[in-house]
Amino acid sequence: MKGFRSFWKMLRNNLGLKLISVLIAVVIWYVVIDVNDPVETTTYNVRITVVNDSYIANGKQSYRIDDAYKTVTVYVKGNRSELKDISNDDITVNADLTQIVSLDSDPVMVPLSATIPGVSATNITLSRTAIPITIEQIASKEFAVTVDTGDSMPGKDYEVGSVTPDPEQIVVNGPESIINVIDSVIARIDVTGMTQDGTREATLVLIDKNGDEISQETIEDDLTFDGGVPDVTVTVDLWKKLSGVGLNVNYSGTPEEGYHVEEINTTPETISVVGDEAVITNLINNGSEISIPAEMISVEGATQNVTAEVQLADVLPSNLRVAKNAPETVTVTIAVLSDDSKDLEVDVDDIVIENLASDLTVSYDQSNVTVVVTGSGTAFESLSGSDVDASIDLNGLTAGNYTVPLSLKLPNGVTSEKVEITVHLKEKAK
Repeated sequence: MKGFRSFWKMLRNNLGLKLISVLIAVVIWYVVIDVNDPVETTTYNVRITVVNDSYIANGKQSYRIDDAYKTVTVYVKGNRSELKDISNDDITVNADLTQIVSLDSDPVMVPLSATIPGVSATNITLSRTAIPITIEQIASKEFAVTVDTGDSMPGKDYEVGSVTPDPEQIVVNGPESIINVIDSVIARIDVTGMTQDGTREATLVLIDKNGDEISQETIEDDLTFDGGVPDVTVTVDLWKKLSGVGLNVNYSGTPEEGYHVEEINTTPETISVVGDEAVITNLINNGSEISIPAEMISVEGATQNVTAEVQLADVLPSNLRVAKNAPETVTVTIAVLSDDSKDLEVDVDDIVIENLASDLTVSYDQSNVTVVVTGSGTAFESLSGSDVDASIDLNGLTAGNYTVPLSLKLPNGVTSEKVEITVHLKEKAK
């Protein structure tokens, strides 16, 4: 008993100081704990899971969520040691369609709820508590599948000839607002380096009426396909390229009396085409020449040159087309001259160049220039292009492209029309 009294007496001595010491010790303990394992808030971007969608989705109606509302920011409060073990996969954010307050509102709002194993709901906050959904009638539409190779190119001297997608038709189902803006369904493939026929796996792309791609997220979340999402493949038939194909121009009719067809020229002189193996072989065996039929060009009653633009697609046989990046039209010029006129071809290398600046060089677009001359007599009949003295005066011209007159010296009794030629002046390499 005496010992207890001694202890009690000692405890009461400086009791206030002792209580303060205990309080300080407790505060220090909490501070140490807080510094070593502080309370923090971590942010997560989580995709929303729709549950009980059968509450709305049925054979006639469906719902749609805009892409901007398919994810939500989740704020989780807790000690650092607890937060470091939490990942996006641990967080579930549900939009329960059975919790819709009213189906008559526009838009219809769906409440959100979040759960994390081991974390109290009071420590979980969402950037929004509900998301809007649009309830729509379901629509279906069938689309033909078209093929797009993008910027990919087969191997050298090959082009994509024909492509056949499988399947060729696809039925897309979904909310009316999406189905009604789909313009086309594309199977996108890569043909880089192909040198033989083959099959390529395709990526299915939906294009809206503005020419923009519909997001993959929208396709996965809001659309379905009859028979499930199809694995689209494309059969690719390659065509071989052939360059230097000539043009055999035919024409109908006859010029006015006293006039005749002097010559026929085409621009370009030859074309490049692509076609399947059989048609290319046949073209080569027939002299690599394409004929332009007479009914496309008439010189009936002509007293001057006749020019015609011919679409090559209109004259090429089946399974043959113009090569990529090659001209799709050809200009046909039929020279019609009076019986006492004729064309002379003057070699540009024979043209005398006058007053060219010493620091410039000159070049031409053509190897010959056509000069139409009129006359009579022996001198006219025997006159050829090599007999014509031609010159150009480049006085005062600097680097650039110019069309300049061609000066001609002709025998007495022979005249010519005005002739111009395009020259390219460049500075000499230093």
